Amino acid sequence: MKSKIKALLADKEHRHTLLNTLLALFIRIFGALTAFLFNLIVARELGSERAGVFFLSLAIIMLTSAIARLGLPTTVLRFSSQKSNHGGSVKEILNYALLYSLTLSIFLALLLYVSSNSVAEYMNKPLLGAILEGISPSVIGVSAIFIIAMSLQARHKVFLSIPCQNIVHFMICAFLIVYIGNDIGNIGLLFTSSVTLTALLFYLIAIKKLPRRTNSLDKKLFWDSARANWSITVMNQLIQWLPQLVVGFYLLAESVAFFSVAQRIAMLTTFILMAVNLVVAPKFSAFHAKGDDVGIRKTALFSIRLLVLSALPIVLFMLLFPEFLMGLFGDEFKQGAVILQILVLGQAVNVVTGSVGFLLMMSGHERDMRLVTLISGFGVLISVPIFTKLFGAVGAAVATAFFISLQNLLAVYFVKKRLGFNTLKFWQKI
Repeated sequence: MKSKIKALLADKEHRHTLLNTLLALFIRIFGALTAFLFNLIVARELGSERAGVFFLSLAIIMLTSAIARLGLPTTVLRFSSQKSNHGGSVKEILNYALLYSLTLSIFLALLLYVSSNSVAEYMNKPLLGAILEGISPSVIGVSAIFIIAMSLQARHKVFLSIPCQNIVHFMICAFLIVYIGNDIGNIGLLFTSSVTLTALLFYLIAIKKLPRRTNSLDKKLFWDSARANWSITVMNQLIQWLPQLVVGFYLLAESVAFFSVAQRIAMLTTFILMAVNLVVAPKFSAFHAKGDDVGIRKTALFSIRLLVLSALPIVLFMLLFPEFLMGLFGDEFKQGAVILQILVLGQAVNVVTGSVGFLLMMSGHERDMRLVTLISGFGVLISVPIFTKLFGAVGAAVATAFFISLQNLLAVYFVKKRLGFNTLKFWQKI
């Protein structure tokens, strides 16, 4: 065993992947704790009913932002990774993506603002209107944060990319909620202020010391990639956030809070996957640009071994002690223990299949990934309302977990078909 580990680490790329993954993992752990603390503060400060309405408004913001981003974050990651040594090109790609995404974000934010009361009335959640009015401008900041974070990730700046996307705005918002107040009419504005400050800060950091932008971007190729990635992004966000909206439509606000908290805890199982993705996604793109299929395969299989070893204890803990985890948010949240167990199983499949989505997208097979997400996205769209109406929040969890698993297993199939190896067979010789 010791000799096998030494042989693996003798490879320069494996050492780089391991060390940078450990670095990213350390930051992701801090980010996961920050997100957990943010959700805990929201749940305890607002109570289950008002917290449910806030989480519902956050789901609406994330879905709206997914549309506004136009698939550009992943495209920025792919193209900037290939140009990571050319600062002018990186700056050009970032500014070009922000120009188009933020233009649409402003329009959608205004549309959401003027329709906030109508949305609240349609969903039969009177408190939702006040929150939406304040939180609607955050569509702009959220869109910017995702694009800026991907630009930083492409340059292997994990110390900046993760805080930009997953830490700083949660810390700011949690601080504001605790020290300014939890009035339902202001909480949306507090979140908007947090993401706006974060986006401005990290944009200035991202462009610092970059030379004047060039005119080297192949815009046709760029938009071909973005169009496919837009469908992928929207469908992925639909899978993640639509169940909360459906639960909010059919059930009480408390049920939204239970489902939202359970989903956020379950997604902590993937923070290791996200840490690995931060390191390997730019590598996949760079290997693909050089035509190095062997490098893609070796990096993918090595990263999956890291995932399985590190994520399994977390999955087991969540499956064995769901009431303890849900109870941290208040005794009433223990009702969501079964929901948590179901969602954890879906995320476990996500982890053991590895970075299959980025494998396809970074190697030019965005269309395959788009087909996969369309199948799972429409599956969620059809099944979640039916299962929620029949079985409540537990039904929504079952449908969500099933299609998350299906999406990743289909992606495994296309990785095998296009790249020639099966990520589920992580024990095979590298």
